[in-house]
Amino acid sequence: MSDQYSKGLEGVVADETSICNVEGDVGRLSYRGYPIEELVTLSFTRVMWLVLFGELPTNAQETSLENFLKINGAVATNELDTLNSLPRDLHSMRMLQSMIPLLDTKPVGPKELPFDNDEGYNGLAVVAKIPTLLAAFYRLQNNDAIPAYNGSKAYLDNFLSMFLGQDANPEHVRYLEQLQILQLEHSFNAGTFTCRVTASTLAPVESALSSAVGALYGKLHGGADEAALNEAIKVGSPEKAKAYVQDLLANKGRLMGMGHREYKKLDPRAAILKSMAECLCKGTEYENVFLTLKEIEKEFNAEMQKKGKEVWANLEFYKGPVNLAIGIPAPYFTAGFAMSRSVGWLAHFLESRVDNRIMRPSALYVGPAIRSL
Repeated sequence: MSDQYSKGLEGVVADETSICNVEGDVGRLSYRGYPIEELVTLSFTRVMWLVLFGELPTNAQETSLENFLKINGAVATNELDTLNSLPRDLHSMRMLQSMIPLLDTKPVGPKELPFDNDEGYNGLAVVAKIPTLLAAFYRLQNNDAIPAYNGSKAYLDNFLSMFLGQDANPEHVRYLEQLQILQLEHSFNAGTFTCRVTASTLAPVESALSSAVGALYGKLHGGADEAALNEAIKVGSPEKAKAYVQDLLANKGRLMGMGHREYKKLDPRAAILKSMAECLCKGTEYENVFLTLKEIEKEFNAEMQKKGKEVWANLEFYKGPVNLAIGIPAPYFTAGFAMSRSVGWLAHFLESRVDNRIMRPSALYVGPAIRSL
């Protein structure tokens, strides 16, 4: 960090928030004051309400949110036509960033939620449609029929069922809920900060959400999940982890999914996810990749400790095996992340509107002095 500026804005306090607290020095994460270890025991929509509105909902309030998502989750025929026109080899994140600004976000059904204005409803209509977009595009990419949208199914159950083309395993739906709760919010990360920068210009909510998707796509942010899995597949087996780590460090390589700028202790999300991955993968075709990741983490930690450092796995490291075990392939890892994080982005969009000021940092000019032609 320079004494004149902070590269990457590290250590800079840009605004205040009451949504999420990342206490990296003690390895703690909380949404609205509730620790993540307790929140993963709740339903996804219950945590969604908490993040959006500040308090845990009553059963009636949660039902009203679930009903809004069910009613507004269907993709219209013209939106499906646009989706169908996109190249089949387009990455799911590029599809999502392109489609969000084109969606009809006028909410359908009763307005029973405690939003202060229509921007909240418009943003939540986007959140409702993202799972359907992802499932439909995946089916198109595989030349499969797109299952009819089922307005009676819960938000994540409907997504996974449409994605797979058959009723999802209830146990897998529950694991998906827990994964999505872990991914839902993380304070002023790059994607959320991008959302707030766009929101600060008074751009519409669709533009703010779309810009956040673009930031999340980067392999230093949400894309680390796919990169970490690919590395484990390349290593091949747990027995090869030690040689891989030693070679990586000797060549000053980067191990995606290990370490986090905020956490000086273990990322609490990674601890939960590692246990989930172990349970889901045991006895399946994905057990080898999980064990390989586990051994890579062990060998990497051992090498770091020799240097007097502690570097732990973050959320992205064990996400791959969990996704694979419930039927979501690598090109959709980050898009699934965006599906969950869109709720956090919407909460930040609305929070920033309360006392808006356009984001306009200064830059230290290091170019040539004034000169004549």
